[in-house]
Amino acid sequence: MTSRPHRPKPDAAPSASPGLGADAEAGVFSFLQHRIRDVIFVLEVQAPERYRFIHVNAAFEATTGIPAAAVVGKWVDEVIPPESIALVRSRYRHAIETGDSVHWDEVSNYPTGTKVGEVTVTPVTGPDGSVTMLIGTVHDITERAQAQERLAELEERSRLALEASGSGSFDWHADTNRVFLSDHCRQILGFMADSFELDTGRLPRLVHPDDLALARETIVGATSGAATSFSVELRVRHLYGHWVWLRCQGRAVVAGGAASRVFGACSDITRAREAEEAMERASLVFAHSSDAIAISDAAGRIIMVNPGFTRMRGYGSDEIIGLTADVYNAGIEREGGHEALRSEARATGHSKGEVWSRHKDGHLIAEQRSVTAVKVADGAVRHYIEIASDITRAKKDEELLWRQANYDSLTGLPNRHLFLDRLRQAIRNTHRGEHPAFSLLYIDLDQFKEVNDTLGHSVGDQLLKEAAQRLLCCTRDTDTVSRLGGDEFTVLLVDMHDQGNEAPQVIERVAREIIDAMSQPFHLEGETLHLSASIGVTHFPGDAGDADSLLKHADQAMYAAKQLGRNRFAYFSPAMQARAQERRRTSEELRQAIARGELHVHYQPIVEMETGKIVKAEALVRWRHPERGWISPVEFIPLAEETRLIFEIGEWVFRTVVTDSARWILEQGREIQVGVNVSPLQISKGGASFARCMDFLETHALPRHSIIVEITEGSLLQHDRTVEDRLRELGERGLALALDDFGTGYSSLSYLQQYRFEFLKIDRAFVGNMKTGSRQLALCKTIIAMAHTLDMRVISEGIGDADAAELLRHAGCDFGQGFFFHQPMPAEAFEALLRARAAPPALR
Repeated sequence: MTSRPHRPKPDAAPSASPGLGADAEAGVFSFLQHRIRDVIFVLEVQAPERYRFIHVNAAFEATTGIPAAAVVGKWVDEVIPPESIALVRSRYRHAIETGDSVHWDEVSNYPTGTKVGEVTVTPVTGPDGSVTMLIGTVHDITERAQAQERLAELEERSRLALEASGSGSFDWHADTNRVFLSDHCRQILGFMADSFELDTGRLPRLVHPDDLALARETIVGATSGAATSFSVELRVRHLYGHWVWLRCQGRAVVAGGAASRVFGACSDITRAREAEEAMERASLVFAHSSDAIAISDAAGRIIMVNPGFTRMRGYGSDEIIGLTADVYNAGIEREGGHEALRSEARATGHSKGEVWSRHKDGHLIAEQRSVTAVKVADGAVRHYIEIASDITRAKKDEELLWRQANYDSLTGLPNRHLFLDRLRQAIRNTHRGEHPAFSLLYIDLDQFKEVNDTLGHSVGDQLLKEAAQRLLCCTRDTDTVSRLGGDEFTVLLVDMHDQGNEAPQVIERVAREIIDAMSQPFHLEGETLHLSASIGVTHFPGDAGDADSLLKHADQAMYAAKQLGRNRFAYFSPAMQARAQERRRTSEELRQAIARGELHVHYQPIVEMETGKIVKAEALVRWRHPERGWISPVEFIPLAEETRLIFEIGEWVFRTVVTDSARWILEQGREIQVGVNVSPLQISKGGASFARCMDFLETHALPRHSIIVEITEGSLLQHDRTVEDRLRELGERGLALALDDFGTGYSSLSYLQQYRFEFLKIDRAFVGNMKTGSRQLALCKTIIAMAHTLDMRVISEGIGDADAAELLRHAGCDFGQGFFFHQPMPAEAFEALLRARAAPPALR
């Protein structure tokens, strides 16, 4: 045995866990086993000076001829040749005492022959600071040693051996300063010539900049004889431009203090270095990844976890190693789950999916988990690598977005989108025969708008939430209760028709329960509110063949229930569809009527009750249809408001009235106040139209109060600053205000106090069938007295006979309007009437 100790280098000793098993170790260091040619061994240190092999890599057997199974678990005395054991023990002792890496050359006899190796041993300390392991590497330099001993006779044999092992050889001769390359060496570098002149000036073109200093130092040392041997790893540029990692080992033949010859071998270690770098990168990823990574054996027992695993699941490595994923798997998936992922990975090599796990503290974690099966040559699974990302926040965000898209934020009920989806699903189920039919209830809360307008949206929102809860109490869990928007709800009743003849009774019972529930008082913020519900009922497939038509027909049935008096339900009928189609047709014809000039303004005279003189008139719009004749305003004015044509119609009426009034003043020299009806929509939403009307009025310079704007209480319910500004501007521009249909709405005295009305119009409902001593007369007297007290004059509508006219005159009514006096008439007829009344009695 010979030995040539090196000076120890101050390398820092890495720390490792001595409890790593052979299988786990093989899995983690698979790259080292199969890629690195140097011998690597790990010794367990036991006092006093007892060292046991716990790991050797594949290169050990290749180098020594001793199988790993015959080494692991043995004491060094049982493996190291006797001639080397004393030197080995002294080096081990020195490494433990100093805590530094120790290097030496060692020659030992093994079954494969006598081996010369460069040995490096590094101590590994445990948590208490004591050395628990020694990690060693042996670089085989046998060929170099043999070359020194038998250089002349074995030179060619060594070269052949190098070529056979995948290495190339080089040979520098001092007398010619040329370097001769073997075929394999030229193949590694892509060189064409078999020799070249050694010129250090060419090094920057051949050697990587980071390795240039090492290359120069090695060449100078070898050629000068200062270093008799060398072993370096560096990058050299291939002929094609890419970098090749080379391990170059050589010796110098020194004679007379100078090297006469330098020869050696070079090996392409590019793949090995790439493997090492990949291993380093993998180690960094493993240590610093935010994902949870766990490596388990073929049986699923965890052998290694990264810090990300602990951060994500709460289990430390000492708590989880040796256990299976069952510890943290939640197992709440209906299908799939971890076992399904592992089965797929076992079959295909890889699997990926979403699973639920449970943190150490018990809370659930949503994961995106992948499982990779690491297999050996025969296809058997050796390890499983599990990588999991925490997607809990993303799942919660996804769930929130889905809920926001499908549920009403106020009531928590399914919204229109989800309702339509379930409605279409119910239709598909019916087509598949899962149930024969189903029913749809369309529900609208009566008087809700008044609550919203008078008490505010906050109370309205509370009312809607309470109404939703009442609906849920009236239905089953299998039914779908939805809020379409505003105060409109739907109930989808499925599985109601499997009871034969009882189905209609069941549907009516549900509808009545809803009506009864909604008619109960709502107690909100100190207010007791009384509402009702109108319900439209449709059946599938009897009333429609698709979702949109079924919903539309239910809406029509609901409006029919409202027209029948509210607080009831109505079934859809073909007659409703016909009426709806008629309304659509009428709406379209009304749009055309404006352009065709089919609308006309008629004037109904208003007389002074004491004198019978015509002093005012009310402008009334009429529609003369070319085929249907005169169409009642009761039919087309609501349509005009729904379609927003009321703005165009209202503006046209206003312009016509202003023009006629100006003409009568000019032609007859008398002022006639004309009342113009203005809808609530025109007041609150008709900004541009309102402005144009006011500009048109300015151009005609009518006397103040020539035009009376008649509005209903509905215009005042908005509690809108726009309404207040509009009414104030009307007064400033010289228009009089009249409160129309007084007594039929809320009859709120606050309106009379808040706004300056010149006239109050008693609705015809109080005038019809008026008799002495009747309640109608008493109410009219009260209204008249109140109006006079507030400095307003009273116009009574709908006076149909002399008795009513006389009673109202005696009650103090200022003006009268009705068929008893005059019917509405075209402008020409009204002008003729005015002229006739203005003529002297002898000319009449």
